[in-house]
Amino acid sequence: MKKIYISGISFLVFAIVFSAKYISASILLAKSDSLSVDMFRDVFDVLPLELTIIYIISFIVGIVFLILGIKEKQLDK
Repeated sequence: MKKIYISGISFLVFAIVFSAKYISASILLAKSDSLSVDMFRDVFDVLPLELTIIYIISFIVGIVFLILGIKEKQLDK
């Protein structure tokens, strides 16, 4: 059952870091006079790659532990 909790925490970290990436891009563009898709993409290049790596890893860990938790729960029955 603890694997399900670890999965939930991993998905929570994923959601926080994923939204932090978009929030920080929006904050960087807050005082811009013109907003375009190209400018928004350029801001993502400024943001560190570690954010993307962290949320991808936490998403994968969340999926793995969710699957393991479901299998463990089925074996307990």
